[in-house]
Amino acid sequence: MHTWFATSRLEFVAFGLVAVGLSTLAGCSGRFAPPPVDPKAATNAALEQYDKNGDDAIDEEELAACPALRDALGEYDLNADKKISREELGDRIERMYGRSISLTAADCKVTLDRKALEGARVLFIPEDFIGKGTTLSAEGVTDQVGFADIAVPADKLPEELKRYRKMQVGFYRVEITHPSIEIPAKYNTNTELGYEVHPDSHGGSHVTFDLKSK
Repeated sequence: MHTWFATSRLEFVAFGLVAVGLSTLAGCSGRFAPPPVDPKAATNAALEQYDKNGDDAIDEEELAACPALRDALGEYDLNADKKISREELGDRIERMYGRSISLTAADCKVTLDRKALEGARVLFIPEDFIGKGTTLSAEGVTDQVGFADIAVPADKLPEELKRYRKMQVGFYRVEITHPSIEIPAKYNTNTELGYEVHPDSHGGSHVTFDLKSK
C-alpha cells in the first residue's frame, strides 16, 4: 500500500499575458525552449526499461518501478485494462511535448503523519526514459504550513527568466528530505513517490504528499 496520496493533479497557474509572454520569451530567445523530446524514442525507452514481461505494455506490477506513470494510470489507460500500452503511452507523451510550453507553475504540500512538514526539501527528478539532460530537475522547500513552490533553480535559467518560479512538464520521481527530521527511505533514496507534470492539468489545485514516519 502506498503511504502517500495526491488530492488532485499538480496545479498549473495561468497568468494570462504574463504566462504567454514567458512562453514566447523562452521560445524566441532560443535559450530556454521546450524540452526537445522525441515521443517515439521516449516510448521505446520507457517500454525497454519497464516492460519486463515483453507484452508491449506496462502493467500494474511493472508500474511500481515508475511512480510518475503509476500515479497517472487513469489518464493513460483508455480501455481500462489496468496497463499502459505502447499506443497509449506514445499518444500521451506526444500530447505532453507537442506544445510550445517551456515552463509552467506548480506547487505541492507535504505532511508527515498528517501534520504539515515545514523545512522539507522536495526534489522532482526527471525520469531517464525522456532523455538524459532533456528535462531539468526542480525543487522547493516547504513553508510553515507545508507548502512549496516547485521550480527549476534560478541558476539554470537565463537572466530574463530567473524571477519566475516555474518548472518543465515531464515525468518525475519525487524525493523528500529534511535537515533535522528523519524521513523514511521510501520517500527519498528508495522513493515510491512520483508525479507527471502535464500541460493539460488545470484547475487551481495542488498535489499533497502525505508521508508516514513508520
